[in-house]
Amino acid sequence: MKKFTILVFLFSIITINLYSQDKDWKIGGQIQLRTELDGRDFSNKTYPPIFTSLRTRAFVEKNVSDKFNFYVELQDSRVFGEEASLTANSKNIDLHQGYVWFKNFVKAPISVQAGRFEMSYGTERFIGALGWNYVARSFDGARIRFGENNKTDIFAITTKNSVPYIASGNPSNYPYPSGSDSSSSLYGLWSNIKADEKNTLDFFGYYEVNRKKSDGTNNDISRATIGVNHRGNYEKFSTIFEGAYQLGKLSSLDVGAYLLSLQLSYGSKICKGGFGVDMLSGNEITNTTNNNTFATPFATNHKFYGYMDYFLNIPVDTKNLGLNDYYVTFNYNPESVPLTTSLAGHYFMSNKKNSFDENAFGQEFDLTIKYQFIKEAAVTWGGSIFLPGDIMKRNFNTANGVREDAAFWSYIMITANL
Repeated sequence: MKKFTILVFLFSIITINLYSQDKDWKIGGQIQLRTELDGRDFSNKTYPPIFTSLRTRAFVEKNVSDKFNFYVELQDSRVFGEEASLTANSKNIDLHQGYVWFKNFVKAPISVQAGRFEMSYGTERFIGALGWNYVARSFDGARIRFGENNKTDIFAITTKNSVPYIASGNPSNYPYPSGSDSSSSLYGLWSNIKADEKNTLDFFGYYEVNRKKSDGTNNDISRATIGVNHRGNYEKFSTIFEGAYQLGKLSSLDVGAYLLSLQLSYGSKICKGGFGVDMLSGNEITNTTNNNTFATPFATNHKFYGYMDYFLNIPVDTKNLGLNDYYVTFNYNPESVPLTTSLAGHYFMSNKKNSFDENAFGQEFDLTIKYQFIKEAAVTWGGSIFLPGDIMKRNFNTANGVREDAAFWSYIMITANL
Protein backbone atom coordinates (compact mmCIF):
# COMPACT_ATOMS: atom_id res chain seq x y z
CA MET A 1 0.00 0.00 0.00
CA LYS A 2 2.87 2.34 0.83
CA LYS A 3 4.47 1.77 -2.57
CA PHE A 4 1.16 2.41 -4.31
CA THR A 5 0.72 5.70 -2.42
CA ILE A 6 4.20 6.80 -3.46
CA LEU A 7 3.43 5.89 -7.07
CA VAL A 8 0.20 7.91 -7.11
CA PHE A 9 1.93 10.87 -5.50
CA LEU A 10 4.79 10.77 -7.98
CA PHE A 11 2.55 10.78 -11.02
CA SER A 12 0.30 13.46 -9.56
CA ILE A 13 3.28 15.80 -9.40
CA ILE A 14 4.32 14.85 -12.91
CA THR A 15 0.81 15.45 -14.26
CA ILE A 16 0.84 18.97 -12.81
CA ASN A 17 4.14 19.65 -14.55
CA LEU A 18 2.76 18.40 -17.84
CA TYR A 19 0.42 21.37 -18.17
CA SER A 20 3.29 23.83 -18.05
CA GLN A 21 6.01 21.80 -19.79
CA ASP A 22 4.19 19.60 -22.26
CA LYS A 23 7.01 19.87 -24.77
CA ASP A 24 9.68 18.45 -22.45
CA TRP A 25 7.70 15.91 -20.42
CA LYS A 26 6.21 12.62 -21.54
CA ILE A 27 4.03 10.29 -19.53
CA GLY A 28 2.55 6.98 -20.58
CA GLY A 29 2.09 3.34 -19.83
CA GLN A 30 1.13 -0.10 -21.04
CA ILE A 31 -1.29 -2.86 -20.14
CA GLN A 32 -0.62 -6.39 -21.41
CA LEU A 33 -3.30 -8.88 -20.38
CA ARG A 34 -3.07 -12.46 -21.63
CA THR A 35 -5.11 -15.60 -20.90
CA GLU A 36 -3.56 -18.93 -21.92
CA LEU A 37 -5.00 -22.43 -22.29
CA ASP A 38 -2.06 -24.77 -21.74
CA GLY A 39 -2.24 -28.27 -23.15
CA ARG A 40 1.46 -28.65 -23.80
CA ASP A 41 2.01 -31.85 -21.76
CA PHE A 42 1.27 -34.26 -24.67
CA SER A 43 -1.50 -36.01 -22.75
CA ASN A 44 -5.21 -35.98 -23.55
CA LYS A 45 -5.94 -37.54 -20.15
CA THR A 46 -5.13 -34.35 -18.26
CA TYR A 47 -7.08 -31.12 -17.95
CA PRO A 48 -5.34 -28.11 -19.55
CA PRO A 49 -4.77 -25.38 -16.96
CA ILE A 50 -5.78 -21.79 -17.65
CA PHE A 51 -3.53 -18.90 -16.65
CA THR A 52 -4.03 -15.15 -16.91
CA SER A 53 -1.01 -12.87 -16.66
CA LEU A 54 -1.05 -9.10 -16.35
CA ARG A 55 1.78 -6.67 -16.96
CA THR A 56 1.17 -3.04 -16.04
CA ARG A 57 3.67 -0.30 -16.78
CA ALA A 58 3.79 3.44 -16.17
CA PHE A 59 6.62 5.68 -17.28
CA VAL A 60 7.74 9.29 -17.14
CA GLU A 61 10.36 10.83 -19.42
CA LYS A 62 12.04 14.21 -19.32
CA ASN A 63 14.14 15.65 -22.15
CA VAL A 64 16.41 18.58 -21.50
CA SER A 65 17.59 20.55 -24.56
CA ASP A 66 18.05 17.36 -26.60
CA LYS A 67 21.19 16.72 -24.56
CA PHE A 68 19.90 14.86 -21.55
CA ASN A 69 17.21 12.22 -21.16
CA PHE A 70 15.73 11.06 -17.84
CA TYR A 71 13.48 7.99 -17.88
CA VAL A 72 11.69 6.02 -15.14
CA GLU A 73 9.36 3.07 -15.79
CA LEU A 74 7.61 1.15 -13.03
CA GLN A 75 6.10 -2.27 -13.60
CA ASP A 76 3.76 -4.69 -11.87
CA SER A 77 3.81 -8.28 -13.17
CA ARG A 78 1.43 -10.90 -11.84
CA VAL A 79 -0.59 -14.03 -12.53
CA PHE A 80 -4.25 -13.81 -11.54
CA GLY A 81 -4.99 -15.46 -8.20
CA GLU A 82 -1.39 -15.82 -7.03
CA GLU A 83 -2.04 -13.85 -3.82
CA ALA A 84 -3.10 -15.84 -0.75
CA SER A 85 -6.48 -14.09 -0.64
CA LEU A 86 -8.45 -11.28 -2.26
CA THR A 87 -7.26 -8.87 0.43
CA ALA A 88 -3.59 -9.86 0.23
CA ASN A 89 -0.97 -7.57 -1.32
CA SER A 90 1.91 -9.10 -3.24
CA LYS A 91 3.90 -5.81 -3.10
CA ASN A 92 4.97 -6.50 -6.64
CA ILE A 93 5.87 -3.06 -8.02
CA ASP A 94 9.41 -3.00 -9.40
CA LEU A 95 11.63 -0.74 -11.47
CA HIS A 96 11.67 -2.04 -15.05
CA GLN A 97 13.71 0.86 -16.41
CA GLY A 98 15.39 3.80 -14.76
CA TYR A 99 18.24 5.56 -16.51
CA VAL A 100 19.88 8.77 -17.57
CA TRP A 101 21.12 9.23 -21.11
CA PHE A 102 23.56 11.97 -22.03
CA LYS A 103 23.41 12.68 -25.77
CA ASN A 104 26.11 14.26 -27.96
CA PHE A 105 28.45 14.02 -25.01
CA VAL A 106 31.46 16.41 -25.07
CA LYS A 107 30.02 18.02 -28.24
CA ALA A 108 30.59 14.86 -30.27
CA PRO A 109 28.27 12.08 -31.57
CA ILE A 110 28.80 10.11 -28.36
CA SER A 111 25.97 9.14 -25.99
CA VAL A 112 26.25 7.65 -22.50
CA GLN A 113 23.41 5.68 -20.88
CA ALA A 114 23.55 4.41 -17.30
CA GLY A 115 21.06 2.70 -15.02
CA ARG A 116 18.52 -0.04 -15.75
CA PHE A 117 17.34 -0.29 -19.34
CA GLU A 118 16.17 -2.61 -22.08
CA MET A 119 18.60 -3.74 -24.77
CA SER A 120 17.42 -5.04 -28.15
CA TYR A 121 19.84 -5.58 -31.00
CA GLY A 122 19.23 -6.81 -34.53
CA THR A 123 16.44 -9.37 -34.68
CA GLU A 124 16.83 -10.13 -30.93
CA ARG A 125 18.18 -13.59 -31.76
CA PHE A 126 21.12 -12.90 -29.45
CA ILE A 127 20.16 -9.97 -27.19
CA GLY A 128 16.57 -8.85 -26.70
CA ALA A 129 14.05 -7.34 -24.29
CA LEU A 130 11.80 -10.45 -24.20
CA GLY A 131 8.66 -8.37 -24.59
CA TRP A 132 6.33 -11.37 -24.84
CA ASN A 133 7.12 -12.42 -21.27
CA TYR A 134 4.84 -10.91 -18.61
CA VAL A 135 7.93 -9.76 -16.69
CA ALA A 136 10.26 -9.07 -19.66
CA ARG A 137 13.98 -8.37 -19.42
CA SER A 138 16.03 -5.33 -18.46
CA PHE A 139 19.75 -4.87 -17.85
CA ASP A 140 21.66 -3.11 -15.05
CA GLY A 141 24.75 -1.28 -16.21
CA ALA A 142 25.96 1.28 -18.72
CA ARG A 143 26.62 1.64 -22.42
CA ILE A 144 28.35 4.14 -24.65
CA ARG A 145 27.06 4.80 -28.16
CA PHE A 146 29.27 6.18 -30.91
CA GLY A 147 27.91 7.62 -34.15
CA GLU A 148 24.48 8.57 -35.45
CA ASN A 149 23.65 6.84 -38.74
CA ASN A 150 26.15 4.04 -38.22
CA LYS A 151 26.11 3.23 -34.52
CA THR A 152 28.38 1.26 -32.24
CA ASP A 153 27.43 0.39 -28.67
CA ILE A 154 29.86 -0.72 -25.98
CA PHE A 155 28.13 -2.04 -22.87
CA ALA A 156 28.97 -3.39 -19.42
CA ILE A 157 26.17 -5.18 -17.54
CA THR A 158 25.88 -6.73 -14.10
CA THR A 159 23.63 -9.78 -14.46
CA LYS A 160 23.99 -10.97 -10.85
CA ASN A 161 25.76 -9.43 -7.86
CA SER A 162 26.78 -11.81 -5.08
CA VAL A 163 28.30 -9.17 -2.77
CA PRO A 164 25.81 -7.39 -0.46
CA TYR A 165 25.85 -3.61 -0.53
CA ILE A 166 28.08 -2.13 2.20
CA ALA A 167 26.55 1.04 3.62
CA SER A 168 29.34 1.97 6.03
CA GLY A 169 33.01 1.37 6.67
CA ASN A 170 32.46 -0.65 9.83
CA PRO A 171 35.18 -3.33 10.32
CA SER A 172 32.52 -6.01 10.79
CA ASN A 173 31.39 -5.43 7.18
CA TYR A 174 34.75 -6.62 5.88
CA PRO A 175 35.42 -10.23 6.89
CA TYR A 176 38.96 -11.49 6.60
CA PRO A 177 39.85 -13.42 4.62
CA SER A 178 37.23 -12.14 2.19
CA GLY A 179 34.94 -14.55 0.38
CA SER A 180 35.28 -15.31 -3.30
CA ASP A 181 33.32 -13.26 -5.84
CA SER A 182 30.58 -15.34 -7.51
CA SER A 183 28.87 -12.52 -9.41
CA SER A 184 28.00 -12.57 -13.12
CA SER A 185 28.63 -9.94 -15.80
CA LEU A 186 28.12 -9.29 -19.48
CA TYR A 187 30.45 -7.15 -21.60
CA GLY A 188 29.99 -6.50 -25.28
CA LEU A 189 30.06 -4.47 -28.46
CA TRP A 190 27.37 -4.16 -31.13
CA SER A 191 27.97 -2.21 -34.33
CA ASN A 192 25.21 -1.37 -36.80
CA ILE A 193 26.20 -0.28 -40.32
CA LYS A 194 23.75 0.82 -43.02
CA ALA A 195 25.72 -0.08 -46.12
CA ASP A 196 23.04 1.37 -48.41
CA GLU A 197 19.26 1.62 -48.65
CA LYS A 198 18.93 -2.12 -49.20
CA ASN A 199 21.57 -3.64 -46.93
CA THR A 200 22.20 -3.44 -43.18
CA LEU A 201 25.10 -5.12 -41.38
CA ASP A 202 25.62 -5.82 -37.69
CA PHE A 203 28.93 -6.93 -36.22
CA PHE A 204 28.93 -7.94 -32.59
CA GLY A 205 30.75 -9.67 -29.81
CA TYR A 206 30.00 -10.19 -26.14
CA TYR A 207 31.62 -11.94 -23.20
CA GLU A 208 29.71 -13.56 -20.32
CA VAL A 209 31.36 -14.50 -17.06
CA ASN A 210 29.92 -16.30 -14.03
CA ARG A 211 32.60 -16.11 -11.37
CA LYS A 212 31.10 -18.85 -9.23
CA LYS A 213 33.55 -21.77 -9.07
CA SER A 214 31.45 -24.89 -8.59
CA ASP A 215 34.46 -27.12 -9.15
CA GLY A 216 36.60 -25.02 -6.80
CA THR A 217 38.95 -23.82 -9.55
CA ASN A 218 37.29 -22.57 -12.75
CA ASN A 219 34.61 -19.98 -13.39
CA ASP A 220 31.29 -21.65 -14.16
CA ILE A 221 31.10 -19.58 -17.37
CA SER A 222 33.80 -17.73 -19.27
CA ARG A 223 32.26 -17.61 -22.74
CA ALA A 224 32.60 -15.25 -25.69
CA THR A 225 30.25 -14.93 -28.67
CA ILE A 226 31.21 -13.24 -31.94
CA GLY A 227 28.90 -12.89 -34.91
CA VAL A 228 27.38 -11.04 -37.84
CA ASN A 229 23.89 -10.15 -38.98
CA HIS A 230 22.87 -9.11 -42.50
CA ARG A 231 19.41 -7.84 -43.45
CA GLY A 232 18.57 -7.19 -47.08
CA ASN A 233 15.43 -5.64 -48.57
CA TYR A 234 15.14 -5.81 -52.36
CA GLU A 235 11.61 -4.60 -53.13
CA LYS A 236 9.45 -7.73 -52.75
CA PHE A 237 12.35 -10.00 -51.80
CA SER A 238 14.07 -9.85 -48.39
CA THR A 239 16.73 -11.88 -46.61
CA ILE A 240 18.10 -12.24 -43.09
CA PHE A 241 21.34 -14.06 -42.37
CA GLU A 242 22.80 -14.46 -38.91
CA GLY A 243 25.84 -16.39 -37.80
CA ALA A 244 27.80 -16.61 -34.57
CA TYR A 245 30.51 -18.68 -32.93
CA GLN A 246 31.02 -19.28 -29.21
CA LEU A 247 34.32 -20.07 -27.52
CA GLY A 248 35.75 -20.05 -24.03
CA LYS A 249 35.10 -22.24 -21.01
CA LEU A 250 32.20 -23.81 -19.14
CA SER A 251 33.97 -24.70 -15.90
CA SER A 252 36.81 -26.98 -17.13
CA LEU A 253 35.20 -27.74 -20.52
CA ASP A 254 36.34 -25.95 -23.67
CA VAL A 255 33.52 -24.27 -25.63
CA GLY A 256 33.23 -24.45 -29.41
CA ALA A 257 29.70 -23.87 -30.75
CA TYR A 258 27.93 -22.16 -33.65
CA LEU A 259 24.60 -20.70 -34.73
CA LEU A 260 23.60 -20.27 -38.38
CA SER A 261 20.30 -18.80 -39.54
CA LEU A 262 18.96 -17.96 -43.01
CA GLN A 263 15.50 -16.58 -43.76
CA LEU A 264 14.09 -15.73 -47.21
CA SER A 265 10.81 -13.87 -47.76
CA TYR A 266 8.89 -12.76 -50.83
CA GLY A 267 5.78 -10.66 -51.17
CA SER A 268 4.21 -7.29 -50.44
CA LYS A 269 2.92 -5.58 -47.32
CA ILE A 270 -0.42 -7.27 -47.93
CA CYS A 271 0.73 -10.83 -48.53
CA LYS A 272 4.14 -12.34 -47.82
CA GLY A 273 5.52 -15.87 -47.60
CA GLY A 274 8.88 -17.20 -46.58
CA PHE A 275 10.99 -20.07 -45.39
CA GLY A 276 14.12 -20.46 -43.34
CA VAL A 277 16.45 -22.69 -41.40
CA ASP A 278 18.16 -22.26 -38.04
CA MET A 279 21.00 -24.47 -36.85
CA LEU A 280 22.25 -24.34 -33.27
CA SER A 281 25.08 -26.79 -32.70
CA GLY A 282 24.80 -29.52 -30.08
CA ASN A 283 26.98 -31.95 -28.19
CA GLU A 284 27.72 -35.53 -29.16
CA ILE A 285 26.56 -37.82 -26.36
CA THR A 286 30.04 -39.39 -26.22
CA ASN A 287 31.76 -36.03 -25.90
CA THR A 288 32.96 -35.40 -22.33
CA THR A 289 36.01 -33.22 -22.99
CA ASN A 290 34.37 -30.06 -24.37
CA ASN A 291 31.01 -28.38 -24.93
CA ASN A 292 29.70 -27.76 -28.45
CA THR A 293 26.17 -26.62 -27.58
CA PHE A 294 25.28 -23.06 -28.58
CA ALA A 295 23.61 -21.09 -25.76
CA THR A 296 21.22 -18.12 -26.06
CA PRO A 297 20.76 -16.76 -22.50
CA PHE A 298 19.90 -13.18 -23.56
CA ALA A 299 17.80 -13.83 -26.69
CA THR A 300 14.07 -13.44 -27.31
CA ASN A 301 13.61 -17.08 -28.32
CA HIS A 302 9.80 -16.90 -28.36
CA LYS A 303 10.03 -15.05 -31.67
CA PHE A 304 11.96 -17.80 -33.42
CA TYR A 305 11.54 -21.37 -32.15
CA GLY A 306 7.79 -21.83 -32.03
CA TYR A 307 5.25 -19.90 -29.98
CA MET A 308 4.61 -22.88 -27.68
CA ASP A 309 7.98 -22.15 -26.04
CA TYR A 310 9.41 -25.65 -25.86
CA PHE A 311 12.83 -24.20 -26.70
CA LEU A 312 13.20 -21.10 -24.58
CA ASN A 313 16.20 -22.20 -22.51
CA ILE A 314 18.75 -23.42 -24.99
CA PRO A 315 20.70 -25.66 -24.37
CA VAL A 316 18.72 -27.01 -21.36
CA ASP A 317 15.50 -27.58 -23.32
CA THR A 318 17.36 -29.57 -25.97
CA LYS A 319 19.33 -31.56 -23.36
CA ASN A 320 22.54 -30.27 -24.96
CA LEU A 321 21.70 -31.87 -28.31
CA GLY A 322 21.29 -28.53 -30.12
CA LEU A 323 18.46 -27.56 -32.44
CA ASN A 324 17.73 -27.57 -36.18
CA ASP A 325 14.58 -25.66 -37.10
CA TYR A 326 13.17 -25.78 -40.66
CA TYR A 327 10.19 -23.49 -41.06
CA VAL A 328 7.78 -21.77 -43.45
CA THR A 329 5.79 -18.60 -42.79
CA PHE A 330 2.82 -16.80 -44.30
CA ASN A 331 1.46 -13.34 -43.42
CA TYR A 332 -1.70 -11.65 -44.68
CA ASN A 333 -2.37 -7.99 -43.87
CA PRO A 334 -5.27 -6.60 -45.92
CA GLU A 335 -5.52 -2.85 -46.37
CA SER A 336 -9.31 -2.79 -46.01
CA VAL A 337 -9.43 -4.00 -42.39
CA PRO A 338 -6.95 -3.66 -39.48
CA LEU A 339 -6.54 -7.43 -39.25
CA THR A 340 -3.29 -9.39 -39.56
CA THR A 341 -3.12 -13.16 -39.98
CA SER A 342 0.13 -15.11 -39.57
CA LEU A 343 0.81 -18.80 -40.01
CA ALA A 344 4.06 -20.63 -39.30
CA GLY A 345 5.06 -24.27 -39.52
CA HIS A 346 8.20 -25.66 -37.86
CA TYR A 347 9.98 -28.99 -38.16
CA PHE A 348 12.28 -29.35 -35.16
CA MET A 349 15.20 -31.75 -35.04
CA SER A 350 18.13 -32.09 -32.69
CA ASN A 351 21.50 -31.10 -34.09
CA LYS A 352 23.01 -34.29 -32.61
CA LYS A 353 21.30 -37.63 -31.96
CA ASN A 354 20.51 -38.87 -28.48
CA SER A 355 21.65 -42.17 -27.00
CA PHE A 356 18.70 -43.93 -28.67
CA ASP A 357 19.77 -42.72 -32.12
CA GLU A 358 16.80 -40.33 -32.26
CA ASN A 359 16.81 -36.76 -33.59
CA ALA A 360 13.14 -35.71 -34.10
CA PHE A 361 11.58 -33.24 -31.66
CA GLY A 362 8.43 -32.83 -33.72
CA GLN A 363 6.36 -30.41 -35.78
CA GLU A 364 4.66 -27.21 -34.58
CA PHE A 365 2.01 -25.12 -36.33
CA ASP A 366 1.21 -21.58 -35.10
CA LEU A 367 -1.75 -19.45 -36.18
CA THR A 368 -1.96 -15.83 -35.00
CA ILE A 369 -4.71 -13.29 -35.70
CA LYS A 370 -4.25 -9.69 -34.58
CA TYR A 371 -6.95 -7.03 -34.65
CA GLN A 372 -5.69 -3.47 -34.26
CA PHE A 373 -8.77 -2.04 -32.61
CA ILE A 374 -7.27 1.46 -32.55
CA LYS A 375 -3.72 2.73 -32.97
CA GLU A 376 -3.02 2.37 -29.25
CA ALA A 377 -4.74 -0.97 -28.59
CA ALA A 378 -4.80 -4.43 -30.16
CA VAL A 379 -6.43 -7.79 -29.50
CA THR A 380 -4.46 -10.89 -30.49
CA TRP A 381 -5.52 -14.52 -30.60
CA GLY A 382 -3.14 -17.39 -31.13
CA GLY A 383 -3.48 -21.14 -31.41
CA SER A 384 -0.77 -23.78 -31.77
CA ILE A 385 -0.47 -27.55 -32.21
CA PHE A 386 2.65 -29.66 -31.66
CA LEU A 387 2.99 -33.19 -33.05
CA PRO A 388 5.67 -34.88 -30.92
CA GLY A 389 8.62 -36.75 -32.38
CA ASP A 390 10.63 -39.51 -30.73
CA ILE A 391 12.75 -37.24 -28.53
CA MET A 392 9.82 -35.19 -27.26
CA LYS A 393 7.84 -38.33 -26.43
CA ARG A 394 10.78 -39.73 -24.52
CA ASN A 395 11.44 -36.47 -22.65
CA PHE A 396 7.81 -36.15 -21.49
CA ASN A 397 7.08 -39.78 -20.65
CA THR A 398 6.93 -40.61 -16.94
CA ALA A 399 6.73 -43.72 -14.78
CA ASN A 400 3.02 -42.99 -14.30
CA GLY A 401 2.11 -43.10 -17.96
CA VAL A 402 2.94 -42.44 -21.59
CA ARG A 403 2.53 -38.89 -22.89
CA GLU A 404 2.66 -38.84 -26.68
CA ASP A 405 -0.58 -37.18 -27.81
CA ALA A 406 -0.64 -34.01 -29.88
CA ALA A 407 -0.13 -30.94 -27.68
CA PHE A 408 -2.08 -27.71 -28.01
CA TRP A 409 -1.90 -24.17 -26.67
CA SER A 410 -4.03 -21.10 -27.19
CA TYR A 411 -4.21 -17.54 -25.89
CA ILE A 412 -5.98 -14.26 -26.22
CA MET A 413 -4.13 -11.05 -25.40
CA ILE A 414 -5.01 -7.40 -25.06
CA THR A 415 -2.21 -4.86 -25.43
CA ALA A 416 -2.83 -1.17 -24.85
CA ASN A 417 -0.22 1.59 -24.99
CA LEU A 418 -0.55 5.19 -23.98
